[in-house]
Amino acid sequence: MITTLLSQEENLFDFFHEAVGSAVSTAGCQVSDNGIYYLSNLLVERSRSSEVVLPQTLVELQIKAMERGGSEAVQAWRELGDRALYVSGFFRSSLARKNVSVEYYQAMGATAYDHLSGLMRWTGVSGGFDNIYEELAHQFQHCSTVIRRVRAQVRKHSDADILKLYEEWIMNPDPVITEQLNELGVDPFRLKEDLGC
Repeated sequence: MITTLLSQEENLFDFFHEAVGSAVSTAGCQVSDNGIYYLSNLLVERSRSSEVVLPQTLVELQIKAMERGGSEAVQAWRELGDRALYVSGFFRSSLARKNVSVEYYQAMGATAYDHLSGLMRWTGVSGGFDNIYEELAHQFQHCSTVIRRVRAQVRKHSDADILKLYEEWIMNPDPVITEQLNELGVDPFRLKEDLGC
C-alpha cells in the first residue's frame, strides 16, 4: 500500500508533507507551518538508510550531548530529540515490548529539543531553528501523535493488524487507536460489549 501511495506523489517530501498536514488537521493540534516542514523532513530522513553509526540508546546520546560542545553537542541533542520523536510516534506500539515507556521517550525528546533550542540561542547561530526546536519541546506529545497518525495513514491493515490494534486499544483505550479502528470499520466499544469484556 505504501508503494501505491508513493507512486501517486511527486516525491517523498511532498508525500509526507501532505500526510503530516492532514494528521495535524485531524488531530486538532497547534503545529506551525515550520513545525510541519520539520516533521515532514524528519520522516523523509528516517525513511532513508544511514551509514553513520550512532549511539544505541537515548542515554548514550544524552551523555554525548552533555560531554561535547559545539556542533557535536548540537548533533547529539538533535539526534536524541529526533529519535525519541520518531520512535514514540512511528513505533509506539513496539515500546510496549521494551523496558521503557512512551512517556520516557517523550520526556527525553522534549528535554533534548529544549536543550537544543537554548544552545542555538546561546551560540547565536540558530537561523530560526531555535524557535522550531522550542515548539517541538513544548508540543512534543502532539507531534508524536501526528507522526503516529501519519503511520496509520500509510500502513496497510490486514485482519491481523486490526486485531493487534484492538488488543492495543484494550490495554490502553487511546483516542487515536479508537479513531484508527473506527476508520477500519471497527467500533471497539461495541466489540468489547459483544465479546462480554
